[in-house]
Amino acid sequence: MNRRIPPLVNKILIILAISMVMALPASHLFPLQITLLLGGITATLIILLFILNEYVLIPRYFFQKRRTKFLMLNILLLIILSLGHYLMDQMLIQPHKIYENHSTPPALFLIVRSLFLFLMANFISITLYLSNTVKRQAIREKNLKEEKLGTELKLLKAQINPHFIFNALNNIYALTYSRSQRAPESVLKLSEMLRYVFYDCSNDTVRLSEELEYIKNFIAFQQMKSEKEQNISLEHEEASGKMVIAPMLFIPFIENAFKFSKVEEDPRAYVQMIFRSANGTLYFSIVNSLPPNGKPAAGQGLGIPNVRQRLKVLYPKRHELNIEEKEQIFEVYLKIQTQ
Repeated sequence: MNRRIPPLVNKILIILAISMVMALPASHLFPLQITLLLGGITATLIILLFILNEYVLIPRYFFQKRRTKFLMLNILLLIILSLGHYLMDQMLIQPHKIYENHSTPPALFLIVRSLFLFLMANFISITLYLSNTVKRQAIREKNLKEEKLGTELKLLKAQINPHFIFNALNNIYALTYSRSQRAPESVLKLSEMLRYVFYDCSNDTVRLSEELEYIKNFIAFQQMKSEKEQNISLEHEEASGKMVIAPMLFIPFIENAFKFSKVEEDPRAYVQMIFRSANGTLYFSIVNSLPPNGKPAAGQGLGIPNVRQRLKVLYPKRHELNIEEKEQIFEVYLKIQTQ
């Protein structure tokens, strides 16, 4: 279905859906139609941000090496959208509040909250545009094997799942709206993850301790998806942090484990991860439960084939990957000789 829907329409539908979900925490303060209006206003402004970035600011200024002007116009756009969001909230939403809070947040706090929302949406917009541009350029590359493989590795390291970022934003927005004490921690975790992906992962290798820290933050955001504690465990040795490894090798396995185990929905589901190291060899295993019904079909997604390709290029004849599905259990075992 995604192939039949134009990319812009697809983004609009995703933004509209996420914005409506983000507005749901306010449903206890406003009537349903006002809550939907709040989601619609947020979605409209974010869509406007995406359109201006993709069709005006990035192609006319960023790629034309007029980046100072691009930065200034981008900042101005964020300020205008944040003020517009605040003013529409005050004029169209707040008058319909069912009951008043004991303390009303200052206007500056509300404007900064809107600014943070549009700042993250702006970051996603630019990231997706640049990522798609890089992918289009990669498709046009010639058949020189080493150059092609090098390009593929760069794309894989730079790849970000936009749905994960939208989910992370949704969790953070809900926490800030309810003034949860976990909101600053969640913003810090997301900042650390993005910094790792964009800066540390630009290198051919990273310290295993950094990869493990990213995985811990990834698990923390997974835990935020439900109020109940999910059965997710991660075991690793402190000494293994001295190793270096190609970045983002394990995330596709972890994403699949979360998705197919339905760990956020089923209290009986579990995901268990173990990292071990000895004599320059890294051992990684991940086991997740499978629901009795609705098992995924074999070969879904591109994550695992991409990892297989990266392993062949980066660790030729120095790795062993076994993937096995048993009765209601899915198990992955990966052995890498790093030296």
